[in-house]
Formats: sequence, C-alpha cells, structure tokens
Amino acid sequence: MGDNVVARTFRALVESADQKFARVRDVPTYGRGPNHYFQKVFKAYTRLWQYQQENRLKLVEAGLQRWEIGEIASRIGQLYFGQYMRTSEARFLLESYIFYEAILNRGYFQGSKGSMKDLGVRFKELRFYARFLLVSLLLNRSEMVRVLVERFRALVDDCKVTFRVISLYISRKYMPSVVVADYSSELF
Repeated sequence: MGDNVVARTFRALVESADQKFARVRDVPTYGRGPNHYFQKVFKAYTRLWQYQQENRLKLVEAGLQRWEIGEIASRIGQLYFGQYMRTSEARFLLESYIFYEAILNRGYFQGSKGSMKDLGVRFKELRFYARFLLVSLLLNRSEMVRVLVERFRALVDDCKVTFRVISLYISRKYMPSVVVADYSSELF
C-alpha cells in the first residue's frame, strides 16, 4: 500500500471518527440516551487507533505529528470518561486514566512547544491536562494531581508569554475599547 493511500485512508478514518464523536459529545450526561452511538464511536476510534499503529512509519513519513496521535488517544480517554459520567462505572474512569497517563508518559504533546503556528495544538494540550487532572482527582491519585497541576501551571505561564503578541493583536482588532494600552508599553 502506497504512502499516499495510507495517509488518505488515515485522514478519512479521522474525519469519520470525528463526525461520530461530535454526535456523542453533545448527548446529555444524564438520562437515557442513544447508547448505540457510543459503541459506534468507540469502534471508529478503535479502528483508527489500530490503523495508525499498524502504519505509523508510513504516516510519520507522510507528515503525521506526535500531537495527532495524542489527540486520538485523548479522544478515546474522553469517550471513556463520558461513559463513566453516564453509567458511574469505575472501569470507564480507569480506562480513561490509562489513556491519559499513556499520553503524558509518551509525551505526545511535547513537540508542540514554542511555535506560533500551533496555538490550536496548545489549546488541545491545555484541555488534555484539565481532563486528566479531573480524572486523577476522581481516582484520588494525589501524586499525579501534584504533577499535573505543576505541568498545567507551567504550560499556562508559557502560553501567556508565547502567545501574548497574538492575544494583543486580537484584543486590538476585535475589542478596541478594552484597555490594551497597559500592555503596549511592555511590548515595545
């Protein structure tokens, strides 16, 4: 199978899984909902995860970034957490923790630091830390909570510095009446 075919198949699987994920993300966490959607989404992400594992080398050569792998794992963790919220079954919470811990240990988001073009990736990383922190709190993993709080705090501080120029530009362009003058003296 050619690299181009592998990359196109991967992108198609990502798009299909994302569409299914969007459907279940908006289902309320209470009451009886259409549970068959969750099974379809789990199946789509399982297929996607297996495909990227089997074709990792070709996908990396075609431009797959580490954070994209982390995003897939993070979505699977979110699905497990969503199932926990709907069913209160601790096994789903533990599965979510396992995926989040793997993302952290493998450093899937580590390569995204410092580049202005990856603001969206940094937001994904911040959301990952927030979700993992919540799961760790629910499981009473106090040592992991300490680690995550430190990393989250450091990441927020880094984002404040790295993306300050973008923040100022947006403030000036879309909110001109907001007090932006306070920052301009620090910038220039």
